[in-house]
Amino acid sequence: MKNLFNMILVLIIGLIFINGCLTVEKKEYKVKITGPNSGKGTIKYINIVSQKDDGKDVSMKDFAELITDYIEGDKIQNDFPGIKNVNKRIFEEKGVLCAEFTFDFDSLHRIKLFKYDKDSPYMLLVKESFNNEEYVESNGEYNINNMPIVFWNKNTKDFSWKTKVATDSTNIISLLDQYKSWEKSKKK
Repeated sequence: MKNLFNMILVLIIGLIFINGCLTVEKKEYKVKITGPNSGKGTIKYINIVSQKDDGKDVSMKDFAELITDYIEGDKIQNDFPGIKNVNKRIFEEKGVLCAEFTFDFDSLHRIKLFKYDKDSPYMLLVKESFNNEEYVESNGEYNINNMPIVFWNKNTKDFSWKTKVATDSTNIISLLDQYKSWEKSKKK
């Protein structure tokens, strides 16, 4: 199970961390259970930025790769075996560049949730699930002093959690200008 969690985490982070130069300020995860082990998921990336590579601005390259491989390409579908009906979008919100993808899943493990049996609570292992992300909040119960796990009542159907990604704010470049230029070029 730990391997599956790690694989899913790497794949989710892959949307933003292309070649290690792209990062985000924060992420929001939402999951809705629609069947015994199936449901719908959404991951929103807030404030997508490019980190300088040895002091060099590589934001144009990073933005091009984000669009061609992830937004317009099929990299997400290839990286996430078992999810389906993937919808992707990139947009401006509150003055920053955001991306979001939604998907359907047929196993709780695909979205990092665990439930031992029908009488157990739902659980999310924070430490292993958020490799380079810091847990911020959720609609579940979390106490880092006792155990790095978020718990939800066994009857919960809607789950949400937020994380932040540590970034060096002096070494980043917003991709919002590249996005605006790209949007403008699509309208011609």
